[in-house]
Amino acid sequence: MATLDEDIENHKKVTLADAKKFYADFYGASNAELAVVGDFDAAELQKLAEELFGGWKSPSPYTQVKRTWKKLDAVNRMIETPDKANAFFGATTALEIGEADPDYPTLLFANTMIGGGAQARLYRRIRDKDGLSYAVQSIFFAGAADRFGQFIALAICNPQNILKVENAFKEEMTKMIEEGFSAEEVETAKKAFLQERQVNRSQDRSLAQQLARNAQYGWTMARDAGLERKIAALTPADLNAAVKRRINLASISYFKGGDFKKAGITQ
Repeated sequence: MATLDEDIENHKKVTLADAKKFYADFYGASNAELAVVGDFDAAELQKLAEELFGGWKSPSPYTQVKRTWKKLDAVNRMIETPDKANAFFGATTALEIGEADPDYPTLLFANTMIGGGAQARLYRRIRDKDGLSYAVQSIFFAGAADRFGQFIALAICNPQNILKVENAFKEEMTKMIEEGFSAEEVETAKKAFLQERQVNRSQDRSLAQQLARNAQYGWTMARDAGLERKIAALTPADLNAAVKRRINLASISYFKGGDFKKAGITQ
């Protein structure tokens, strides 16, 4: 894998001719999905789509690149970014999981309580209680066509607070895994999670994106309904067991970027 400096150098070497050749070699609509939401005539839209994109054939066959999970040694790195006012904290671990995995709905919902909103554990601890960060969140995703997922936590803070943010993250994650979520916490989060998904479906843009993704993988909205039924039926025991089983704190890597030299901070 290339280093950051190597990536920068590789990007500098790209020419306009390279970009044009890449476009000519790969771009086309042969494998595209088109999802439209709104008040329209389906027959007219189909005709227009054929006129606009029917002749735009993909010059190369399409094959989805599947990612493969492998166990990696955890690292903890501080990266100097001189003269930056804010510091950036990132914690991540790769997970061997896909959307078809039985644990997927559980972890998708658990992420909401870990760092998916203003009522989440990490947000309340690092931002509200400790006052260490301007923004805190966690992200979870799993592969739609492969068994590769990732759990990521992010925070922005004053460079002087970077180690405090890291310690608060570790303490809160340890507490969450050892003690689990309460029944009240789970029920409150469920209502918010399911309501948010319902609201998203009422937005044309979000619904179109979901329909296009479903078309890509041969899914229907019945799959989404099934996912939400599974989440609605989750118990605190289900959540606590899945989080403990899937998130290994020892496997989490830490990356911290900022002007730590000026702040007098060392690892």
